[in-house]
Amino acid sequence: MVLLERGRPLDLLVDRARSAVRRRGSVVLVTGEAGIGKTILLRAFVERVRAEIAGLWGMCDSLSTPRPLGPLRDVAGSLDPALPTLLRGSADQHEVFAAVLEALRGGPRVFVVEDLHWADEATLDLVRFLARRIAELPVLLVLSFREPLPGNHPLVAALGDLVSSPDACRLPLEPLSVAAVGEILAGHGVDAAEVHRRTAGNPFFVSQIVAQPDAPLPGTVRDAVLARVAGLAPPVRHSLEQLSCTPEPVGHALLGALGITPATVGLLCATGLVDPVGHGVAFRHEIARCAVLEAAAPGTVPALHTAMIEALETIGGDVSVLAHHAVAAGDTDRVLRYAPAAAAEASRSGAHRESVAFYETALQVAADPAVRAGLLEAVSDELYLTDRLPAAIERREQALHLRRRLGEPAAVGAAHSAISRFSWYAADRAATEAHDRAAIEILSQTDDRRALGFALAHHGLLAAQRGDVEETRRAAQQVDRIAEELDDAALLRGTAAIGLAVARLAAGETDARAELLEASEVGVRHRLDMLATMPMSNLCALDVAQGRFDDAEESIARALEISRARDTPICTTWQTGVRARLRLLQGRWEEAERDAGTVLAASDLPLSRVWPHLVLGLLLARREAPPENPHLDEMWRLATRLNVPGMVIPAAAALAENAWIIRTPDARLDHPLVAGLAGGGFTGRSALVEGLQQWLRRLEGAAGPRPAPGQPYEQALAGWDAGSVDDLRAALDLFDRLDARAVADLVRARLRDAGVSHVPRGRRLDTRTNPGGLTTRQLDVLALLADGLTNAEIAARLVISTRTADHHVSAILGKLGVHSRNEAAAAARTLGVTYA
Repeated sequence: MVLLERGRPLDLLVDRARSAVRRRGSVVLVTGEAGIGKTILLRAFVERVRAEIAGLWGMCDSLSTPRPLGPLRDVAGSLDPALPTLLRGSADQHEVFAAVLEALRGGPRVFVVEDLHWADEATLDLVRFLARRIAELPVLLVLSFREPLPGNHPLVAALGDLVSSPDACRLPLEPLSVAAVGEILAGHGVDAAEVHRRTAGNPFFVSQIVAQPDAPLPGTVRDAVLARVAGLAPPVRHSLEQLSCTPEPVGHALLGALGITPATVGLLCATGLVDPVGHGVAFRHEIARCAVLEAAAPGTVPALHTAMIEALETIGGDVSVLAHHAVAAGDTDRVLRYAPAAAAEASRSGAHRESVAFYETALQVAADPAVRAGLLEAVSDELYLTDRLPAAIERREQALHLRRRLGEPAAVGAAHSAISRFSWYAADRAATEAHDRAAIEILSQTDDRRALGFALAHHGLLAAQRGDVEETRRAAQQVDRIAEELDDAALLRGTAAIGLAVARLAAGETDARAELLEASEVGVRHRLDMLATMPMSNLCALDVAQGRFDDAEESIARALEISRARDTPICTTWQTGVRARLRLLQGRWEEAERDAGTVLAASDLPLSRVWPHLVLGLLLARREAPPENPHLDEMWRLATRLNVPGMVIPAAAALAENAWIIRTPDARLDHPLVAGLAGGGFTGRSALVEGLQQWLRRLEGAAGPRPAPGQPYEQALAGWDAGSVDDLRAALDLFDRLDARAVADLVRARLRDAGVSHVPRGRRLDTRTNPGGLTTRQLDVLALLADGLTNAEIAARLVISTRTADHHVSAILGKLGVHSRNEAAAAARTLGVTYA
């Protein structure tokens, strides 16, 4: 294949490679449709720079469920002799990634990862990990993938991270022009314009036509490929079909196990459909492989996969690849052997989505109730880790019913405890406590003391969340007695320590922070995700709630570090929401808004959405004071479902603040739940209730207490409470700097009522930076309006109510002096307004 119209992409790649030699790394994203010539371009590039920089080539394959870290496994031995052993062992993802990073520091390299659209979750994590550090590496990371991608494709989110880096660039490949097609066909007597019309300039399709210039022009790529194999002898064609049943390159050992001789390999390469790769072969293009496999005689494909399985078993093939072929062969026994093994390997690699897929594959054929129950329990944990909580609960409930039918009370009790934990994250306290009671009642009557100990540890943590320190202590004492009976109880003690430490810290005993840190370290050492992450999630939330902002900075950073290393998005989203709350209290509102929006866009986990809704609801109230505040409504709904003081009280305080700002009473503040908080005996009551009482006093016109240091908004409110003209002027300045527009307007009105004749207008910072005089939120709305979105679509994108979007659009039309959405869109283009 002649390389035409690819000079600029090739030069860019070469330039980036030479920068890597100078130890300035970068990422290049090579994109385009299937057959556009991505592979040929990259092969030509690697060949051109071979003398200057070493090349690594990894593949993502179109297996039914991708290999965990497939591209890394392809290059591991070349990168570091110790890496293959690390990948085959039980190393955690962060250990593998750290080893890869260290190996890549060793010298200049081009690392090509081809067909990223087929990548597994762990490979996408690896790409992100390397891209964030690429500027410090002597590496050019080249990622190829097909476009367009569907909006829900896992790669879409990863691309958002990749293209935002200043060290990354996108390199789209365009179809060939008529002139280029004519150059390829020169001397073959074929009409270039007609070939270009048939192929739309797709280089692979053109290459298939030029290989058969005397044949009638094929109508499709498939026709062109099949014409190439029509003359092969039956045994050779059978070998080609055998190779077509796997998307991976077939190495020398596997060729031998399949009985494909070097002579046959030579005949296959002569077709131009397969190429030599190392000591093996691979199809030149996935289009060709699929065409050959689809054309195999009806009923013969399962036998091809069976032969591939037997050959792979001979040479010790990858379990994920064996699972793929077992499914295609319809071999139930092998599916049940290899799919769960592949799921466990994927989970260890951090590819939890792929782990779910492998377990679900096994469940499709598992008939034995005990086998099904085990698979359901395993997949529920993986679904939980991938933030698919309703599915996790559903699968665990199915396992519970099977264990009950099998007469296995210990497994039944453990299932109740797991569902209780999941229900807490679903913000369903009633279900949480019902399953918690059932777990302890059932496990107390079994011989499985370890399972009872873990259920009691969970029970103690729930009591701590309710503020019931005495019940937490009782549970911890029971766990201690059980631990004394067991040989290895370090993990049980570490888990039980979480609840007691949370209760003590909530009561103000700050030395309990060290206990939570130690419990987390136990989880890290033993590679237990829940134990590693849960103490940190509780610690950072309490640090923020209790105003230890310096400690909170450290605990949140450590929590996120652990959760990302353990690949537990369910914890990462909670911790990011806690950070949003911290940023709000610190007066870093743009950062708070960004964190809160990130969580709401990324997670459907009810528990994780509590603080983001609080943050966005308060920001909306302070800036715009709309009559409706859907964020605070949702925060209140979630808080009352959980019914724990640490969430109900901040939610009630937020409702009180909103009522004060919009000057409208809120009946929810008369809810018995709120009234009962003042007299409740929960842990840390006085510190928690103080903030709510402050807002209730402010609603009645009374002054609040002095604010804690480091909270500029509270400092400004203290000026309001003090009430003198000087205090109000100082408060107004702070509110303006925070962009608390609605609250600042209240201060201005009060100053005017006090007879102040020259009240600063306080023209907004964001209205000084654009000719239309729009607020930041109105600029966002205008940009989306210009993109053609309806008000409902704008509301969904910005996570606001449709009515609020309506208000924004009306205000925008008025400020811009236009009369229609089309005129507003034209104004947006004139002003250069875009939505980031």
